[in-house]
Amino acid sequence: MSDFLTPKYDLGLFYLSGHLEEIDISLIKSDLNENGIGLKAIDKSGRVTASIEDFTNVFSFLVNSPLAMGLVSGILASAGWESIKTVIVRTFKKIRGEKYSKITRNGVESKQITFGIEIKINNDHYNFKFNGISSDEAIHEALDKIIPLLKNKQLEPNESNILLASGLPNYIATYDESLKIWIVRGTNEIISEKIQNSK
Repeated sequence: MSDFLTPKYDLGLFYLSGHLEEIDISLIKSDLNENGIGLKAIDKSGRVTASIEDFTNVFSFLVNSPLAMGLVSGILASAGWESIKTVIVRTFKKIRGEKYSKITRNGVESKQITFGIEIKINNDHYNFKFNGISSDEAIHEALDKIIPLLKNKQLEPNESNILLASGLPNYIATYDESLKIWIVRGTNEIISEKIQNSK
């Protein structure tokens, strides 16, 4: 009898090769599969991307809407979320402080790797950014606050903050370690602020 379940849900992972090895990807797949979650890993190496670094991550786990709804509603056992947290923490520790080379019009720049988890639920797309989190304890605290935050957000009236067909998250969340809360801002608000500051 196989130890692996047929995955009912998929977790995405966008990454750059060289920072994660094949053994890391296999370990993530194995950990998730034990709880009925598959992994769709996509290597972004060599792809040209727009300069939208404030809204996206170099490394990002992606929770699609069916998986997010399963987690928020409790249909998916808490062990599923625990396995997702385990692979997030392990990956974060492996790449924390690493840099990558980005080709720009001015040449090649060495940039800090950004890391987070993007969650799509109903019409909302959140990017929970982990850069700036300083300790293992804080990353565990931050992860523990994501599902309750999403449950509360789903009960609130739907705000008009949808960036149609942009592929960008419509909410950016950063963790405040001193307050121990996620600060969630609309992407439209952040873009407007950047436009105002550039004038």
